[in-house]
Amino acid sequence: MPYYLQHYFDPDMDHLHLKPAKADGESSDLYNLGYVQNVIAGQLLAQIVPLESVALPDPRFVLEEQELPAGPNTHVDPEHPTYLLASSNGYVFYYEGRITVKKMMNVRSDVSFQTGNIFFVGDTAVHGSVRAGFEVQANNVLVKGMVEGGVVRCRRDLAVVGGTRGGAGEHCLLDAGDTLRSAFVEKAEIRAQGNILVEKYCLYSKVFAGSNFVVRGKMYGGTAHIYGSAYIQEQLGNNAAIPTRIYLGYAPMRIRQLERGDAQIAALSESITHLTAIAGHLPPDTNDATRKLAAARKKREHLIRHRNELWQSLHLDEQYISRCRLIVPGTVYPGVEVAIGRSFFSVDTEYHNVVFSLKDDDVVVESAS
Repeated sequence: MPYYLQHYFDPDMDHLHLKPAKADGESSDLYNLGYVQNVIAGQLLAQIVPLESVALPDPRFVLEEQELPAGPNTHVDPEHPTYLLASSNGYVFYYEGRITVKKMMNVRSDVSFQTGNIFFVGDTAVHGSVRAGFEVQANNVLVKGMVEGGVVRCRRDLAVVGGTRGGAGEHCLLDAGDTLRSAFVEKAEIRAQGNILVEKYCLYSKVFAGSNFVVRGKMYGGTAHIYGSAYIQEQLGNNAAIPTRIYLGYAPMRIRQLERGDAQIAALSESITHLTAIAGHLPPDTNDATRKLAAARKKREHLIRHRNELWQSLHLDEQYISRCRLIVPGTVYPGVEVAIGRSFFSVDTEYHNVVFSLKDDDVVVESAS
């Protein structure tokens, strides 16, 4: 009796010859090409069925015996011997005639129009760069090139060997669930629930570190929100007194939520001003403009209440705050602002080899020697 191997993935998928999907029935989505076929542990990959149940069988998958082509990281379901399941998270493909699941994905090129965005359930190594406008999401991520105006998000650790730079007019973001490392950071936003390490310099960027922040070179321009301590080895600020702000002690992701809320409130306030000029003092249900005005006011009130609740929920552990430090063995220039908890310090003269810490509710500067 002949059988048929029915697949629950595309057995002919070729990541080297991808075609863009149709985004709205007409235009093509050049950023999402389906580079990888994700599967999770326990997922059904293939099933043996009677040949007569298949309307248009592919002759390549007609079987004389009920034998599943199980490869690495797959197994036959003991309760359903005709089912082939994934044994781990990864991507599925055929290798030497066997259905295989691989837990680690190597992208041996740039992430660009050649690959499209990449979303993977396992670990990923990008052997090139992540180009402007493209995104990578995975578990652990290693980028051997640069992230140039792109977005990389990972559930655990992220490392960028070549460095991170925002392109002209492009948003550049690194977001790690644990630790984050980059050769340098320039005009980008970087976030990590754990430690952040920048090997060379961090310029004109926004930093959110859930633990500690280290820059082995120089830092100026931008803002850093750090829950723990910071170490800037060579230089903090510069001769031009470019504003550089470092805030220690508050949960950075909560601060980021507050910043986003403030931006939304500001945008709504601008819209309300515009709609008020159009609607005047007409009743809320008079026309489309008055209805939009009423909805915008209601939404702004909700956002303001939510922002106030976030501020009230910010927990300040006094004993923890007392251990926060900003350590700069090199030079600190005027234009730098340091905050530890509720206390602020504005640098108006050069310092060398110093430590900023909190004493009696004031930020103090002491020699690191």
